[in-house]
Amino acid sequence: MRQEITTMKKSFLLVLAFLAAIPLFSQEDNARLVPLFIPTVKAELPKEVCETSGLFFYKGRLWTHNDSGGKPILYGLDTVTFQVVQRITLANGKNKDWEDVCTDGTTVFVGDMGNNKGSRNHLRIYMFPLSDIPDEGDASVKVDSIVFRFADQINFEKRKVHDFDCEALFATEQHLYLLSKGWATGTTRLYRLPKTPGEHMADVVNSFDSKGLVTGADYDLENHLLAVVGYAKNKAYEPFIYLIFDFDEHGRNLANCRYELPSNVGTQTEGICFYDKGRCFVSAEVSSKVHPPRVFEFDFRKLIEQYVKSKAQ
Repeated sequence: MRQEITTMKKSFLLVLAFLAAIPLFSQEDNARLVPLFIPTVKAELPKEVCETSGLFFYKGRLWTHNDSGGKPILYGLDTVTFQVVQRITLANGKNKDWEDVCTDGTTVFVGDMGNNKGSRNHLRIYMFPLSDIPDEGDASVKVDSIVFRFADQINFEKRKVHDFDCEALFATEQHLYLLSKGWATGTTRLYRLPKTPGEHMADVVNSFDSKGLVTGADYDLENHLLAVVGYAKNKAYEPFIYLIFDFDEHGRNLANCRYELPSNVGTQTEGICFYDKGRCFVSAEVSSKVHPPRVFEFDFRKLIEQYVKSKAQ
């Protein structure tokens, strides 16, 4: 009898696992939800980058930075040991609240755009040539600045709940894009900026119901694939990733594939970057006393292949 009960329990659990793995479709935003996606934990990050907030990949190294109050330094990590092996200081830059970093293949853009209290009306993106990063050794670089504010923000009073925080930055061939962090509504707006120094207004392009707080993004120029990372708007830090296929400059078809990560609850995911065709690194900062700072690997190559085949049919 015990063996029969055990067998029934196992069968029931297998059925539940099978049902959980079936893609679900949201009628509201047409996002495909895949609840069971388990990334590979690559390493625990060193204390020097415990507040890792943004990522980009260049010449075989993973580059990151700390967020508010950190030094104005980009840290190069070895992708085997994930120890800091290189430091690039922004000579005339400050880290008021660095939240993301990206590159378009020729220029590095560092987003000092954290706006937790909604009161900043001069947000900033530092920029410098990618070629200023030497192959080896530390360096100091001079930077230009894009100073901006959000075109639709009219209230700059300090407050805890609002939708004008921003932690996600990515570059296409023509523009820079920002994704807001919606503390008030849980939705995300897509903003666009020119890639030229000076003062600019970040114009709203589109928005979507992200069902959580967006904290990082990266764009694969070759595959026109946008990856967005964040976590649910609750105290559990339930992380998710969106893959947005065929991203265009008008921001159409946002939120078309969402992957939830229940095995990583409590992980404060912050940065994301492509480092190979269809593969990403994702970083998570130290989360209270629950999780140390870590870096994960996600492999989306099969998903991209399936998508390309489906388009060809």
